[in-house]
Amino acid sequence: MGTARILAAAAALACAAPAAALDRVGAIEVAKKEAGEKCKRETPCTFTAKAEGKQWHVRVDFPKAAKAKASHKDHAIYIIGPTGKIVGRVEGK
Repeated sequence: MGTARILAAAAALACAAPAAALDRVGAIEVAKKEAGEKCKRETPCTFTAKAEGKQWHVRVDFPKAAKAKASHKDHAIYIIGPTGKIVGRVEGK
């Protein structure tokens, strides 16, 4: 009976671990999707990710072409939770 419980617990952890474990590359991918059209191939953005506790703070520096539009800022910081959802956003200048 003890082995069955251990196997069940291990299976539950194996299913939960990938959803809760977001790495640097995954956090940057979330930020790329959110930035969308501002970061095109011909005018790429710069992404810098930093772990802050269980969250990732991804700074996106937009290219000059995106900044030229009045509605666009020069950078944004996306705060991404451990499950890959954006939980906050800070706009730059």
